Amino acid sequence: MLEMRSMPVGEPKKFHGMAVVGEETVYLSHLPMFSPPAHAFQVLLEVTLDNDAGNAQKLYVEDRHQTGTDLYTLAPEPFSITELVTPAGQPVLTSFTGDLVRGHFDTSTVIVVEAVRVNVRRVVHFRRLDEQEARPPELTYLAFGKGSERFLAHRIVTPPDFDHLLQIGDIRSVSGVSLTDDLLAKGPRLAVSGRSDSIPDRLAEGQQVAARLLDGGAGGPGTIDLRFTLKREFYFQEGELASGSGSGGGGGGHGHGH
Repeated sequence: MLEMRSMPVGEPKKFHGMAVVGEETVYLSHLPMFSPPAHAFQVLLEVTLDNDAGNAQKLYVEDRHQTGTDLYTLAPEPFSITELVTPAGQPVLTSFTGDLVRGHFDTSTVIVVEAVRVNVRRVVHFRRLDEQEARPPELTYLAFGKGSERFLAHRIVTPPDFDHLLQIGDIRSVSGVSLTDDLLAKGPRLAVSGRSDSIPDRLAEGQQVAARLLDGGAGGPGTIDLRFTLKREFYFQEGELASGSGSGGGGGGHGHGH
């Protein structure tokens, strides 16, 4: 898996809130913080949703269609996030439970599915955030998804930073190679041409974007040029990532201890 870094098992069990995107295939994006360090992980998971009635995913998709809501979140029971990836490469943790919430679990009381079982099908991206890492020279996102549903998550690096989830619309490849399902399963990086990796230069709905695929190209990094539109924004957050572990925390902690 691209950029995957082996993690020692042993992080304490914590509340790890996640944003939920996708309908045909569901993905979770961990909502990180630099402080406390236990939440300093960027994680993208391909999952299935289940419950005793067998209709969890159906209820979620129907609610999206009926309400038009952009943001859905998962409020899970505490778990050790490093158990999703081990040095051996096989996750110890393959399922966990939580409440699926319309809106952000900090501010919404609308639970769409209680005690949903999340089955982890694939760890698309898993990285411990390193506040000493250099910010990339261009605006960088992680691409993921499957079939007609393709998404971007801003690649979080160092404070101050931002969390951002969008859906890609029409896409074409200038070099003849596109974002296949196999490539998207590895969460490749995309560098957006002519934009700095900053909040003012972030992507927005309706924009037409030129980007370079930094990972997975047959001709080497940066050889695949893509053109695409931004169809929909699901989530944007900067407060939780405004400051680092050595500066007293930022943005106010989540009420669930995230």
